[in-house]
Amino acid sequence: MTARVGRCLVPVAEFGPFDSLADAAHGHYVDGFSERAVSLCRTGLALARAGGDVVTARYFRYIEGVALQELGRHPEAVEAADALLADLGDHVEPMWRAKALALAAEASTRIGEHARAVGAVAEAHWLLDAVRERTYGHLSASMAVGLALRSLNLLEEADAVLRSISGSGGSGVDVLIAQERALLSAYWGTSLILIGRRDEARARFVACASTARRMAALAHADEDAAMAARAEVIEAFAMMQLGAVGLAASRALDAATRFTARPELVETHLLRLVAARKAADDARFDDARDDLEQLVVDADAAGREVWAAIARWALAQVHVEQQGPHPAIEPLLTLARGALARVWSEREGRFAALHDRHQLRELTAETERISRVLMQDPLTRLGNRRLIDMTADEHTDYPWAVFVDVDNFKAINDSYSHGVGDVVLRTLGGIVRSQARETDLVARYGGDEFLVLLGGGGDAAQALADRVQAAVESHEWSHLAPGLEVTVSVGVGPTDGGTADRWRAADAALLAAKRAGRNRVVVAG
Repeated sequence: MTARVGRCLVPVAEFGPFDSLADAAHGHYVDGFSERAVSLCRTGLALARAGGDVVTARYFRYIEGVALQELGRHPEAVEAADALLADLGDHVEPMWRAKALALAAEASTRIGEHARAVGAVAEAHWLLDAVRERTYGHLSASMAVGLALRSLNLLEEADAVLRSISGSGGSGVDVLIAQERALLSAYWGTSLILIGRRDEARARFVACASTARRMAALAHADEDAAMAARAEVIEAFAMMQLGAVGLAASRALDAATRFTARPELVETHLLRLVAARKAADDARFDDARDDLEQLVVDADAAGREVWAAIARWALAQVHVEQQGPHPAIEPLLTLARGALARVWSEREGRFAALHDRHQLRELTAETERISRVLMQDPLTRLGNRRLIDMTADEHTDYPWAVFVDVDNFKAINDSYSHGVGDVVLRTLGGIVRSQARETDLVARYGGDEFLVLLGGGGDAAQALADRVQAAVESHEWSHLAPGLEVTVSVGVGPTDGGTADRWRAADAALLAAKRAGRNRVVVAG
């Protein structure tokens, strides 16, 4: 796409003229500089709006929301999601609506509005089917929905969504997908440990290590040293949980020299957990406590309950290793496990709610499909007589009727075959639809007769009739069959709400057009 500037043609970015600013904001967010991302998004949003760059304005809204989420400012993230939904208005745009709803779902979960979160993520998940696969929009929306599902502990569904888009976005995007899949497995395994299901957790940490290695390979191929280092930290955390503490610590501490361990990053949480475990094993208990206490502060600030909980659990372990068993620790851990187990058990209810909403949407979609079939003429794909009959009571919305009838249609069938006759009717239906307004009701009334119901006055109805008659007469019908000629007679009249036959005036005008020699328009009265 190009735009003329003076005498030169310059390319216009696919995502809008302010897209480079949005990329910069997203880069700040990915690197853990969420405050910078929010500030740049708010500045960029004003610029994009002033410049009429609607698409990039939406990206600024969304990046602002996810960055606020990382900062633990969840009510503001909900506001950003709501603002994006308001900007979309009544436009369908499934990709953007899915992203906005996913953001709203994740932020709503953080502030305890679980009912809204389930409803939003269910709709967002449903909308993914309406986004064309193997496009940036599908990747972007799927990532957002996967993270929203994770926030509701619907981990199986989140993994399925992220797995479905792996390997389809190019190296840079695939690094981010692998990162989220690895972090999902780390979160999943850690949650299982906290509720006492360590055997089940092992498989999740194996998956975490494997996906982290893939993330590192992709990052190296993309020459992204920082993301490769973050992948090594994730793998190191998984290795620690699988028992290789010394090797994990060596890998993690080496990787920490190659990226900025911002407190907003989950990888920084994992780095502190690995470092604390190694310090405790080396009897450096003060260092272990420092790392874990800072992790509690950072995770609480971001609203990451699982990472804050595992840090507190590790702190209790450090205390026991240094001071010996304390009678208060085990009851506290049991209480914490019970609370987390209850949160985990809510997954089943949320899964059932998500499943129910999907079933309801499928039922609604099937009902709408059946309704369309019942109201649609299968040959022309226009409305049918049943639709007209249902609309009869709404005659005040359609005060004028236009009848269109093919002249000598029986002769066309007899001379050229019924197959050609069907093509004539399909073509004529398309002509009538193309000449009518979007608000007009167009239907095949029966046989070779079409009916248009329209608002406005008689002049608008006659103008439509004239356009249809002229378009049919000038159409190259001989392309369908050599020597084929098609004309129509058209009758125009007001609808009559006081009788059983509300289209009788237009019908009478149609009969008059045929009696007057066909291929003409007659207006009643």
